[in-house]
Amino acid sequence: MQQILLSTSDFAAAIGVSESSVRRMADGGDLQIHRTRGGHRRIPAAEAIRYVRENNLTIIRPDLLGLDERVNQLADEELASKLTEALTEGHSRTVTGLMQGMYAHGLSIAEICDGPIHQAMTAIGNAWPHHRRAIFIEHRATILCVRALCQIRLSIPDPDANAPTAIGAAPDGDPYLLPSLMVSLVLHDSGFDETNLGPNTPIDVLADAVEDEKPRIVWLALTNPIRSRIQDREISRLSKAVAECQGTFFIGGKSVDSYDGEGAVRCGTMMELSACAIAVAVVNRSALP
Repeated sequence: MQQILLSTSDFAAAIGVSESSVRRMADGGDLQIHRTRGGHRRIPAAEAIRYVRENNLTIIRPDLLGLDERVNQLADEELASKLTEALTEGHSRTVTGLMQGMYAHGLSIAEICDGPIHQAMTAIGNAWPHHRRAIFIEHRATILCVRALCQIRLSIPDPDANAPTAIGAAPDGDPYLLPSLMVSLVLHDSGFDETNLGPNTPIDVLADAVEDEKPRIVWLALTNPIRSRIQDREISRLSKAVAECQGTFFIGGKSVDSYDGEGAVRCGTMMELSACAIAVAVVNRSALP
């Protein structure tokens, strides 16, 4: 994924400061930069967004950062409507600009996922089977959301060396990309060193990984319901493996209630997951020597 590279003058204009101030940020190590062959400073847009967000700066020229200029002027429902329109029409740059703009203006990953993305993808999904292009539009919209979320991920600092670990997936027979990716990103935003095994992952593979890696958090994203006793037993084995390594097992998704076994913390939203994950991270930090 190609990123926008900003000059120091562009970044200065974007946040309404002098170019010399931006040079001082870069030279002091607060702002990570690249150098061109000619020695000129260049700032990746993701790094610029990280800096703006962490320092709670006002963005004067969002267009210079590749952000949609309307984000901080729209109500939540209007944001969801604009995102739905951009996803339906397949406007990749607009989708990324809107979602990065939401993040730059202070929304958490969990809030973006529970709000505009959920509303937009629900509206698009509801077009099936009434619209002959519905499946194509939904698949394309999924890929555009994945691209935009991956761009936002570049603005989130890497976890530190002592960060708690997390592993998760969507089970075999569950082909949906977005739910497990969103969980992964929420955990990353909460300070976890996470591994997303993605959709259609055999549950016994995840259980084996848990036994080997001993993560603090394990997740299972259930979009399709659990329909077989075999799969139900596999999840029970996974839950037991998580308990034996003293981890926390989260399950979520629209079919979360199709599993009625014990040992799992059920999360109805990404905001719930974020709150629980932060609590786990706090316990993990207190246990460090």
